Amino acid sequence: MRVLNKPATLGIYLRPTSDRRTRVGALHRDPEGAMTFVVDQSYIALGPGRPVCSLAWKSADLAEDGPKGTKARLLNRGDKISNAGQAPVFFENLLPEGALLELIQKEFGVGAFDSFDVLRRLGHDLPGAVLAVPETGGEPPPPVRMQQDTTAGKIRFSLAGVQLKFSMKLNNRGAITLPMEDAAGDVILKTPSEKYPLLPEGEFAAMTLARAAGVETAEIRLVPNREVHDVDPKYLVGGEHCLVVTRFDRGPGGTRIHMEDFAQVVGVVHDLKYDANQTMLARLVTRFVPGRGQALQAVRRIVNDVMIGNSDSHLKNWSFSFPDEVNAVLSPAYDIVPMFYLGDDEMALEFAGSKDPKLVDLKSFERLAKYTGIEFPAVKREVRHTVEKIFDVWPGMLPNLPMPADFADRLTTRWKSLGLTREIRPTMIAGHKSEEGDPGPGGMKR
Repeated sequence: MRVLNKPATLGIYLRPTSDRRTRVGALHRDPEGAMTFVVDQSYIALGPGRPVCSLAWKSADLAEDGPKGTKARLLNRGDKISNAGQAPVFFENLLPEGALLELIQKEFGVGAFDSFDVLRRLGHDLPGAVLAVPETGGEPPPPVRMQQDTTAGKIRFSLAGVQLKFSMKLNNRGAITLPMEDAAGDVILKTPSEKYPLLPEGEFAAMTLARAAGVETAEIRLVPNREVHDVDPKYLVGGEHCLVVTRFDRGPGGTRIHMEDFAQVVGVVHDLKYDANQTMLARLVTRFVPGRGQALQAVRRIVNDVMIGNSDSHLKNWSFSFPDEVNAVLSPAYDIVPMFYLGDDEMALEFAGSKDPKLVDLKSFERLAKYTGIEFPAVKREVRHTVEKIFDVWPGMLPNLPMPADFADRLTTRWKSLGLTREIRPTMIAGHKSEEGDPGPGGMKR
């Protein structure tokens, strides 16, 4: 994106409800296109009980004072300055990627614009409770309506990801429509993909299986394209269904629950979301969420990704949410897709030094336990329990999922190549002679 070179300011707020908001600071763009976020002293003065905007600006030991305390992190400009038309890391990660970003760029039409302009355009329906309010500077370029495109000019929301996603409203009649001007959506609509046929159906299947395995997931449903309104039909080609995901950062009565993805916490943008490993995911959970329960939920998710072949799990597909505005919890899981079925079975993030899911075994999780501080016996029990539950429950569910018949065959055949299968359910491996009473494939007794 090209830089508009027009100085402007956005006020940044956390707005959990329509009648209550906390000013965090101001994002400034100078005449050269550089952007700087300055935290307000009034926000700093709120002390340890202030609503959290970013865990990247919170001390690891929760200390307020000192050179590495929260106050120092809030005042530090190093991660709050950017150049070349890109917003500072926290804000850049609020903006869409891929297909949706391309659509928004078309709306701006001919002219120079940058991430600041996109943030300004989408500032009322950003992820979490963040609100970006124009305070100084001219209006961004007006939307340019594209010929025969009924969606153009209506993109007023921001969701990251390479699949085309729309923040929509689910009305009382069950119809899915675009929100009114300056209103926020309460569901995410994921459209069919010409590049990846059956992508909505595949994600529905994977999310359904994940929940059955004990993974806490966002609520989902599969809807026929005819129930979708206000979206140009050309964005619905490639399949017969869309996936509707209930937004866990939205609540009853227009409330907003703040959230932050792991890329924002780590401080990376765009393709650097792949510059991590699976152990880092679990370490972030143990660092910011007390207790063992959420850490073991993270272990369960990693196991599930291996077993379902979700090879595109990265830093933006994991998030924290803040139900009480201060304390972080692991958000419901989302964007779980059986990428192995779409031709990609190499994990996006390394685990124990490899991206090959076949090499993941209990030893891999022993290393994870070592670097996260979780007791390995507890991790080992969680891994075994999750894998055994998958083998016992998933086979009976597969025939009822909206996927071609070969999906079940390819998934169960793939299990036989996995290290976790060899260790936990060896009777599924060809050539293994099971003893009387040992569970065979799908948990059936032989």
